[in-house]
Amino acid sequence: VRADRAGWLLCAVPLIGLAELVLHVKQTGPDVVSEADWQRARDVVKADLKPEDGILFEPFWADPNGREAFGPELMTMKRSGFSDLRRFQRTYEVSIRGAHDPELALWKKVKEDKAGGVTVTLWENPDYAPVLEDLVELISPDRLAVSKLDGATETACAFQHGSTAGGSTVVPQGLLTPGDKFVCPGGHVGVAVLHALDHHPHLCIYATPSASPLRLRFKDVQFGTRLVGHSGVQWVDERTPTGEKIELNFAAFDHRMAPVFHKVGSGWVGFELPTDDIAGKKGDLVAEIQPAKERQFCFEGTTRK
Repeated sequence: VRADRAGWLLCAVPLIGLAELVLHVKQTGPDVVSEADWQRARDVVKADLKPEDGILFEPFWADPNGREAFGPELMTMKRSGFSDLRRFQRTYEVSIRGAHDPELALWKKVKEDKAGGVTVTLWENPDYAPVLEDLVELISPDRLAVSKLDGATETACAFQHGSTAGGSTVVPQGLLTPGDKFVCPGGHVGVAVLHALDHHPHLCIYATPSASPLRLRFKDVQFGTRLVGHSGVQWVDERTPTGEKIELNFAAFDHRMAPVFHKVGSGWVGFELPTDDIAGKKGDLVAEIQPAKERQFCFEGTTRK
């Protein structure tokens, strides 16, 4: 029996080698997009790109290739780590091998161009709601105050400047530590990029829950008809569903909105709160993270028309 097994294993060796050869030909054959094609696609997008436009690479595994070719001038942090496609008035879909994002299925096609093996399609958002304020952009002492609550006592978290420190590159990967941040007992509040359960990067506000409530007061916020946001936990914690929930409460003009709950294990999920009663007004928006188990929690929010 052992001799038969050894014979089968010896036969399998050349088959494995043949499979590797076929895959190598596939990876280096005519389907591979050249650097020149990526640059031509970049020129097509750059010629008509507007600040409120998004850029999306399809299939998703081609995203690193696209971002490298397009560079930071076009692939800004907001475009690379977008929260949702609805925030963009138009989106350039840069695709290879016929890939297409199903989320754009109901969008209006404006134009399509070919750049060798790359297809560049401009889509127009039929439900575009302009962003009035992006909370991620308000992380500074001029527009935000952060404090820890202990009963009736409120302790301010100091803002400090520094150098950004990258997170670990091995499992479990950690979020980067922003150079500019509010430092609180047991954690900090600042802008980070979350590696979410969907393995997409999401630009958001890192705020670690703790045994005490954490209060963020955003100053002079322009309100629209709704507050749209998302929340998530670093994927290494999020991949194991639990009954645990992180509660996030928003309030404005002494009016408390409906609570938002992030259930650990649900991934990068959205929320939407109506603000019709304060649309057109300008004032403070307070976000409070209720006591919870310490997690690498991140959220973002925008006021929209």
